[in-house]
Amino acid sequence: MRNHVTMKFCGTICIATGLFALILFSGCDTALRQNESTEKVGTDSIALLTRQIMEDSSRADLFADRARAYLKNGNIDPALRDLNQAITIQPENPSYYLILSDIYLVLGRTDNSLTSLKKSIKLNPEQVPPYLKLAEVYLILNNPEGANSAADQAIRIDRNHAESYYIKGISLLQAGDTANSILNLQISVRLDSVNFMSFMQLAAISIARADTLSIHYLKQALRLRPQDERALFFLGMMYQERGKFKEALENFRLVTQYYPKNKRAFYYAGYICLVELTDFQAALQEFQHAVDLDSTYVEAVYNLGRTHEALEEYQSARKYYRQSLELLPNYPLAVQGLNRLDDNGLGL
Repeated sequence: MRNHVTMKFCGTICIATGLFALILFSGCDTALRQNESTEKVGTDSIALLTRQIMEDSSRADLFADRARAYLKNGNIDPALRDLNQAITIQPENPSYYLILSDIYLVLGRTDNSLTSLKKSIKLNPEQVPPYLKLAEVYLILNNPEGANSAADQAIRIDRNHAESYYIKGISLLQAGDTANSILNLQISVRLDSVNFMSFMQLAAISIARADTLSIHYLKQALRLRPQDERALFFLGMMYQERGKFKEALENFRLVTQYYPKNKRAFYYAGYICLVELTDFQAALQEFQHAVDLDSTYVEAVYNLGRTHEALEEYQSARKYYRQSLELLPNYPLAVQGLNRLDDNGLGL
């Protein structure tokens, strides 16, 4: 009879650790602007703008629109040329300096980006967007004080603007003030119940603090984006931590269904099948998928050996233990596995 209980608790099954470090999710600029398409602008649209410009080259808005289109398509040089032309025609339009700041940010010219944003604010100091963009640039520069100050200005202008509280929460988190970060993120989700990134950030903080709200926040995020890779994966991890192995396995398999190149999801599904459900054939399949995606994934290679050992297929177990040692010399678990087989004269 196979000694499943001993196998489970002998400490020789490998599961990766350290995944619950605090995650600062990026993407502040698009966190709440889900109505903005991320698709590239078609050439027909740019061609139409070009024809309109040829008909009336005095319209700054046409140059600005084409600059946005070029920027969205990653064509930075023509975007910058068009935007400069728009500003030449209409230098007092604050919205053009927002586009200019985005272009400079893509170019890595953060000083120019900040200057453009401050110019926009000078032209119209009572608009929220330039303050939020200013905060985002400060976050990129690891300046949480500047980001927090800019977010406060945005909140002063509109106390019901959800993204302002989101960015303030991120700036406070960057400054190490977790309690007030949570408070502002919670305000953000109360103001906007479809605020995906705030739910994800709250989930990340909850995971780091090991509190029970992490599952709630991840479910709220998945309500908004049912196929989000990160939310599904971390919900699986949370279920696994709490001993809800079937729910965890379901989430990991959803990840591999939607994102078949996610090797970690295959690995964790395999771990649950091996350790918690003792479904060894399923474990083999999951670990093999992980190894097929990354032949250097030493933990998955090792656990292929551990699963074959559980199936009493000792020669195969030896093969994978040796492969593990080729990938990582003196890998303790693989050494223990081979020693265990040697001590019992198995698979020689």
